[in-house]
Amino acid sequence: MLDGSPYLRASLALFAELVGDARAGRVADVGCGPGYVTRHLHDLGVDAFGIDLSPEMVALARRDYPDLRSRCGR
Repeated sequence: MLDGSPYLRASLALFAELVGDARAGRVADVGCGPGYVTRHLHDLGVDAFGIDLSPEMVALARRDYPDLRSRCGR
């Protein structure tokens, strides 16, 4: 999903760098939807987890990225 979004990828890379430099700990991807941004942050070295209000979106994130933490925020 991020292949066609070079500016978003660059923004996420900068965010990951800043989080890493600050040793900020875990990062919540609030409104994670199907989890592809959570996955991207994880691949950049961020200890990220997803949270979404929609149980359906959390189910998709868990299905597509079972190694990542995804929770329903209800």
